[in-house]
Amino acid sequence: MPTKFNDEENSANKPRRRPSPSTSMDSFQKLRTSDPVEGPSAPSHLEISDQDPSRNYHSASRSASSPLLRVLIPTTPRGFLLLFLTLLLFLVTLFPYAKNRYIDEAAHRDSPSDFHTKHDLGPHKKAHVFVKPGNVKNKHKDVAAADAPDEVVSDEIEGSGIATGSESHPVGVPPMNGLAYLAPAEFRDVRLARPNESVLLTGGLGFIGSHVVDLLLHRGFKVTILDDESNGHNHNKFCREMVPNDITVVGDLPKFPTGEEGEDEEVMYFTHVIHLAAAISVAESMNDPDKYERINYGGSQKVLDWVRGYNSHVYSLLQSKKKKQQKSRQPPTLVRKIVAASSAAIYGDPDPALLPLREPTPYGGLSPYADTKYRMEGLMRGFVDSQNADNKKQDDGFVPAASATALRFFNVYGPRQDPKNPYSGVISLFLEMASNNKNITILGDGLMTRDFVYVKDVARAVTMALLQEKDEKEPASFSVYNVCTGTSITINTLAEQVKQSMGSSSEIVHLDPREGDIRDSRCNPGGAVKGMGFVAAVSQEEGLEKTAGWFREVNGSRLLMEGRGDRISRRRLEESFYPELI
Repeated sequence: MPTKFNDEENSANKPRRRPSPSTSMDSFQKLRTSDPVEGPSAPSHLEISDQDPSRNYHSASRSASSPLLRVLIPTTPRGFLLLFLTLLLFLVTLFPYAKNRYIDEAAHRDSPSDFHTKHDLGPHKKAHVFVKPGNVKNKHKDVAAADAPDEVVSDEIEGSGIATGSESHPVGVPPMNGLAYLAPAEFRDVRLARPNESVLLTGGLGFIGSHVVDLLLHRGFKVTILDDESNGHNHNKFCREMVPNDITVVGDLPKFPTGEEGEDEEVMYFTHVIHLAAAISVAESMNDPDKYERINYGGSQKVLDWVRGYNSHVYSLLQSKKKKQQKSRQPPTLVRKIVAASSAAIYGDPDPALLPLREPTPYGGLSPYADTKYRMEGLMRGFVDSQNADNKKQDDGFVPAASATALRFFNVYGPRQDPKNPYSGVISLFLEMASNNKNITILGDGLMTRDFVYVKDVARAVTMALLQEKDEKEPASFSVYNVCTGTSITINTLAEQVKQSMGSSSEIVHLDPREGDIRDSRCNPGGAVKGMGFVAAVSQEEGLEKTAGWFREVNGSRLLMEGRGDRISRRRLEESFYPELI
């Protein structure tokens, strides 16, 4: 018997009859493909036999006539449109939370090979800016992380296991703010920012400082850069910039907040301070020691005094607001930690019996630069001790004290280290020579050893030290750590590696040795491992490949335009073997 339809009248007045078991799938398919019935007698329900395999499907269709399911299961174009818009709104709302969780989970992945990493984009060619954080929208911010490397088209450096991207196709974990996509190893053990965490960074336009900025923005921190532009121009539009400002001028340091509503936008609150601003040439310090005394020692004293004054002022504001039971739109925050850059130059030319160098090794500096860095560490120790002593004398309250850490950088290298800078490191100078097929010149026999540490590892060490915090009621503490890999190589080995990386036909030439040159520099990283959990993630070979790739990409066209590069002076070679801080 053919399948029957209930017309509107019958469906309204009579109960449905069970269809005959004789209904077949052939007749059902014929009905499905036939023209629809038009007019007022159009069927509202289709009845089929209990034996039909499609019975469950049509039972659901019949039940969809209930008002609730008519809403949930649209049957009109308008209904489908409303359902699509509802789902889209839900996904847009959910995406930021899912993204944050993904980035946080990626931070705990140990192997950077799980992700493709990209070449650094080099210095930002930006005009001077003064941007309030949060007002700039990152057009790349919502790009999903490349968590499936096999689906990403990228170039791979042969033999290194490093996959690289390009400026137009950045790969890696997307940032919370800024433009730097980082591999998990490049922000390993660095937590996401908490609400209202803000960092003041002196020297943030320089070689090392710009990488610290990238990492802080990647993890969601607000960043204010204070720099006189003497050693770097790596501007970042996602930061508030105070340039050109000098740490030796008290008026150039940030103003103290008043706590009043409608306060000047230039007044800022901070929770952390990183002090990288410094004069950086060992050779120059020999000829102009007064400059190094004024900047490296006097400037550091002014920064520490500013932190002390800022905390005292903000603490008074907090106590006043507490008594008046006032609430601020942005609650005042205290500086909890300051990290400053010291140098391995303070070890001088140590006795071989003291190698590898540890933090308790006696001072052996050979230049005013080393002397001012070592005395800066003393200022930091005194800064902590004086806070603790003052709190012991207080009867009416406890002013939270800021802890301090000094980091002794060894030979830092990596992207953004300009070979044209007269104080640049030996790796960038060798890369420039090799790229022009010029002789790679070495002072002495080339058997001197150095511990080279990649700049992104240095940035991670700075940030990890910054986020080491104590309980508010605990006394402040001072610590000092070496920042190195624990592995050293000879300069001859480095020159051969550079030739191979650049595919260069350069010859390695040895010149007369430099008088008083440091023969061996080997570092023990155990203090940083135990004290703050820092272990360098990038080997010297891997870091050199990354730096060579950046050098080819960013500097190649510039060197060609300049006529195959300039002759490297002996003075620049001599300077390049010292620990770098640019």
